[in-house]
Amino acid sequence: MAALTGALAGAAAVSSQVTLGGARTLAAEHLTATGALTTLSLERFSGLWGRFQRFAERVCGVVLVAEVDEPVVRDFLGARTSTGGLPSVSTARARLTAVRLLFRALRELRLADSDPTLDIRLARRSYPSVRALTDKEVEACRWASLATLVATREPAVWALAEAGASTGEIGFVRAADLEPVAGRVWVGGGRKGVARWLPLTEWEATQLERRAGRVGADTALAYPGGGSYDSRRSSVTAVLTRVLRRAGLGAVEGVQPRSISAWLGRRVLDDTGRIEAVAHRLGLRSLDLAADIIGWDWSAAEDAA
Repeated sequence: MAALTGALAGAAAVSSQVTLGGARTLAAEHLTATGALTTLSLERFSGLWGRFQRFAERVCGVVLVAEVDEPVVRDFLGARTSTGGLPSVSTARARLTAVRLLFRALRELRLADSDPTLDIRLARRSYPSVRALTDKEVEACRWASLATLVATREPAVWALAEAGASTGEIGFVRAADLEPVAGRVWVGGGRKGVARWLPLTEWEATQLERRAGRVGADTALAYPGGGSYDSRRSSVTAVLTRVLRRAGLGAVEGVQPRSISAWLGRRVLDDTGRIEAVAHRLGLRSLDLAADIIGWDWSAAEDAA
């Protein structure tokens, strides 16, 4: 922290001469010191900052932070990828998010007095319309999953989904991954997600503990047998769809298994105010995807702040 303070003091005096390379270092130290980003997120953003610096220097001849303007950023957003192809909407949005975060940090450090991304808006990715469940609907689904007093699989699947596990993760969670006393369960991240501990409510822990008592420690809680990733995911999706239908939500527009994640993500955002906390809880590597799932324009919220 002392190093950051000293570097900042010197840099502030000559802020107009701060290079993009120096800005990257100061921004990373600032975001780390303030806890604004996890280490994993910081690594991803640092990589994008490096690409932006190289593009600005080599293509635009821009070396200093003060020289970066909106056209430079727009050119970077549309620059071809390492394979020579045009960037996808997702790639362009990731680039914009990274540059926007860089300049937010620099403004907080008083090394920039403007944001060249301020007026840039990209088309949002198109996803099927998903409506988040309400608290009352989640409660109804809990009861619907308990079709009989002896059923344990469906409430276990619902409990894992409600806790934040994706349909691609649920089928791989074993009884050994559950720590009911600590009130948490380990999920592996699936094909594209992030492995993490998920906190459990009392209801969720109870249902998972009931299920664990019926299977072996190394047995999957939600999927009998040793099927493939796609088979497990399809089976889990079918269970969640069945529970939603049994709760009277099967024909409700916008309600689907992802509605559970949208419900949880909204609760996490309300509790923390941080889209990164939503992404972590849902095991997502993309802040944009986390915002899309809960239907929230986080970049607009950052601008308003």
